[in-house]
Amino acid sequence: MKHLFRTALATLILCGLAACGGGGSSTTATNTVPGAPTIGAATAGSAQASIAFTAPTSTGGADITAYTASCVTGTVAAVTATASSSPIAVTSLTNGSVYACTVTATNSVGTGAASGSVSVTPVVSYSTPASFASAITKTFTPSATMSVTSTVTNRARYMVSGSDTASTSSNYLSIGDSYSASSGYSVTSGTLSSTATYSDYLTKTIQLVEYPSGSGYYRIDSHLHPNNSVDVDSTDSSKLKFRNNFGKASTTYGFVTFSYDTSTHLLKAQSRYTYSYDSSTYVASYTLASTYTDKYVSYSGGVYSLASTGTALYLYGTPLNLGIPTFMDPMATTFVSEGAAAFVNKVSTAAAYEAQIASGVNSTYSNQVSAAGTNATTKANATARLALIKTAVESNSGTLRYAPALYTAFRDALLANTLVSDAISDGTPGQNLVPYVYFTNEADSSGVYHPFMVVVNYGNQASPNGLKDVPSPPCSGTCGTSVTRFSNLEKYMTMIPMRNYGQVSAVTDNATLTTNLWSDASGSNGITVLAKNVYTYADIADNGLLIDGSVMFPAFNNTLIPSHLKGELSASGCHVGQGGGGPHCHADGYQSGQGLGLYNDEDYSGKTHPPIIGFGYDGIALFAQYRSTTDSAMLGYGTLDSFGGHNHDSIGYHYHAHTVADYTPDGYSTSYKSTMHVLMKGAYIGLVDSIPYFRSRVYNSFTTNKYMGGTVSP
Repeated sequence: MKHLFRTALATLILCGLAACGGGGSSTTATNTVPGAPTIGAATAGSAQASIAFTAPTSTGGADITAYTASCVTGTVAAVTATASSSPIAVTSLTNGSVYACTVTATNSVGTGAASGSVSVTPVVSYSTPASFASAITKTFTPSATMSVTSTVTNRARYMVSGSDTASTSSNYLSIGDSYSASSGYSVTSGTLSSTATYSDYLTKTIQLVEYPSGSGYYRIDSHLHPNNSVDVDSTDSSKLKFRNNFGKASTTYGFVTFSYDTSTHLLKAQSRYTYSYDSSTYVASYTLASTYTDKYVSYSGGVYSLASTGTALYLYGTPLNLGIPTFMDPMATTFVSEGAAAFVNKVSTAAAYEAQIASGVNSTYSNQVSAAGTNATTKANATARLALIKTAVESNSGTLRYAPALYTAFRDALLANTLVSDAISDGTPGQNLVPYVYFTNEADSSGVYHPFMVVVNYGNQASPNGLKDVPSPPCSGTCGTSVTRFSNLEKYMTMIPMRNYGQVSAVTDNATLTTNLWSDASGSNGITVLAKNVYTYADIADNGLLIDGSVMFPAFNNTLIPSHLKGELSASGCHVGQGGGGPHCHADGYQSGQGLGLYNDEDYSGKTHPPIIGFGYDGIALFAQYRSTTDSAMLGYGTLDSFGGHNHDSIGYHYHAHTVADYTPDGYSTSYKSTMHVLMKGAYIGLVDSIPYFRSRVYNSFTTNKYMGGTVSP
């Protein structure tokens, strides 16, 4: 009896007050879906957004296994993305569209309620190419093993080594890093490790130039600093030095010519020529000063000198792609024999000019030019001014053509350019090529605002300009006597209009463009009368500004034929016109696999759109080309119109560098057919008739043109 009582009591205790056994009900604990997460900030990107959130206070009794962000715009299906924690990156969004984004949490039971929503508008990320100074710091690895050459070719580029086998321990003749206007650069040596940069290879690349022509003797020029040739310093133990022979050197220098024996591998000195420069006529001259017998290049202890016995030195073809590509000279133009025109003097000192500009900008805009080049303070001031301009223009029944972020990106890239190459007759390595960029916004007599991006630029490239390699450059003065192979600093104040003035339906809608290539040539190229089109109805001079501060010209020259068919362009698509000055560019020099152009493959890495590389004077932005084999997924790919532009993803209408395959100029035979590599074809698609001071880019307008932001004379 006691045993039965204990069993019943135990059962009663376990069941509690609830009934036990069949037919009765029981209560057990159950899990639920999670609560709603708390939404945070949404950060816009290009075609994507990053959604932040915090976990819900209730997990529903089970671990949360995933979070899902959902972004909705209009009637389009929601775009979703899943992650295990905050934030969540939602991709495949449309730039310019406003999305409402929410986040839900999921556990083993199911998905809970959505969070509140946050608004986000994806935007295009405006990227810019790396400056030349930055690009040359990238590692360069030759695609093939370097080998010794058995021949010497005039104007070819080589690397000079004391070893007949290329290795990381081999020493190569190199130009020193330290620049001096009075003493030139040292001739030194260095190795090429497996992590060598473009700069390492450039400093060790020389060009052999036959002098005099047909003599079999060669001047040794630096590629990176092509104004400098190898000379001997008799006052310093006959050491070899690179000295300026093509610029406005402050001291009289010269260069030595050499023969090269491919059997003994000796560089033997032949003659020395002294250099002089007449500062009144800008004429350079070379005088035979001495000849040598039994003097050779000797290398010992890191020093190159002239001695009675020489060191075997081996010539390697440089692995860098530095020559003029076939697409810049498809007619294989013969190298002309005319001498080089005089170096023109345009800028006394950069410091004096920049001080003049900084002091002349009026008080409204002066805080944007308080320092030259890249500077955090001027950047902040320019950003603030740009925001004020946007507000003012929009309240004045107008709009900016592009988002402020695009103008800011272009400004910052311009200011980052410094002169790397000693290739300008009056330039100094290290100087700013674009000292100032600032934004102005002045009203006309009707009260309409006309905002401008004002660029103070010297119109030159940071890199070796390659002008001495151009087969048939423009003549200077009377053709047949001299050609332009050297450049100097110009003085520009370039105005890029930022207001959206609209676009043309036909090229002739720009009625004020009465002076153009078509009218200048009377509509004829000498063979046939041409139509007014995107190539011919173009400025007779520059039509835009590139991101390195140099200027851009139409694809056609003033004889209404593509410039590249005349063999008058460098590897970068540029040259100096008749009469000298700074270089200007007619064609796009981009080469696949090349890392030393205006823009390169690395500038596309991780981007959804090609980088911006310039602006037309009509205010239309110019972006790099779509590379046909790699960029089909990029925004707007494959939709260019006859001007070479398009509009997509709320960027606004913009040009692209592009190729025109199998183009034959009107009236010419198919032997002139080639692929054009276009920057801008020529004609403006932006309406220009309402732009005040259109194409004003000359610094002496500073005190008469209020839209430049200067202190205007009464």
